[in-house]
Amino acid sequence: MTFMTRLLGAAAALGIIAVPASAETLRFSSFEPPVAHVTKEILTPWAEDVSAASDGELTIQMFAGGSLGRNPAQQLQLVEDGVADIAWVIPGYSPGRFQESTVAELPFLIPSSTAGSPAMWKMYEDGHFKGDFDKLKMLGIFVSYPNSIASRKEVTVPEDMNGLKMRAPGPTMLSALEALGSVPVGGITGPTVAESISRGLIDGTFTQWGAIETFRMGDVITHFNTAPLGATPMLVVMNKAKYDSLSDKAKAAIDKFSGATFSERFGASFDANIAKARDELLSKGTITVVEPDETQLEQWKEAVAIATQQWIEQNENGQAIHDAFVKAVAEAQGTN
Repeated sequence: MTFMTRLLGAAAALGIIAVPASAETLRFSSFEPPVAHVTKEILTPWAEDVSAASDGELTIQMFAGGSLGRNPAQQLQLVEDGVADIAWVIPGYSPGRFQESTVAELPFLIPSSTAGSPAMWKMYEDGHFKGDFDKLKMLGIFVSYPNSIASRKEVTVPEDMNGLKMRAPGPTMLSALEALGSVPVGGITGPTVAESISRGLIDGTFTQWGAIETFRMGDVITHFNTAPLGATPMLVVMNKAKYDSLSDKAKAAIDKFSGATFSERFGASFDANIAKARDELLSKGTITVVEPDETQLEQWKEAVAIATQQWIEQNENGQAIHDAFVKAVAEAQGTN
């Protein structure tokens, strides 16, 4: 042992020099399987980027496949209880908790996740999303590609929805189903949709190609009508007390890859996967795509317009939030 080594060891023992602390480990919960697109291609790389940027002060460990809690509806509670530090949350499974964000569920507002996700973050940044948004550390706010009608029966025009038992991933989309004369069915999470269709509990669901692939709905549906009937709001949230307890360097690493940057990253990747999933599913030849023409799209718009009217009437500052969101989406679409 050299003299310098002995000197440094003695100094460290006396507390004269700083000894690097071990990395803080954060638990990131996802209800999706680890190979599903959002978890594998968006959330996990995000966690790796943040960990690397912290210069050894932070490690974010993914717990996918529901290893901390299998039910998608549990994810918010996991963060609030401290079981997980970070989680991917679907607000529609916690009705009333993030009510303003359900504006994204309104039909014909969202053209893509690429435009919609940055618009969602801007709504939060501009103070339109409040309440429970302020109780957590918001890392990212997103929307899916617009949901359309996946079913085991052909649906071409709004009248074809009459009497069908249909599921939707959020309360506002359930209102749209009611406006179409369907029997709205709530409480069915993504992982259980295929089984619910197979057992005849529902005839179909509002969803998009990525979820059809992830949750194996392609094995049970036969038709897909592409009318854009509302998107699914999504969040990545962190326990605020845990965030506040981190070092400045760890916080800076999280902040660097969060917010608008995270929303843009999510939107681009989500839409790319939609195109890929669509091609793969259609290559099997088991799903018939129904593309409404302009006349039929107008019929769909008219049939679901009541859902937008009701949302505006039932939410405080509903018209202002709606109008601000329309503007934010248009601005985001113009920059992409």
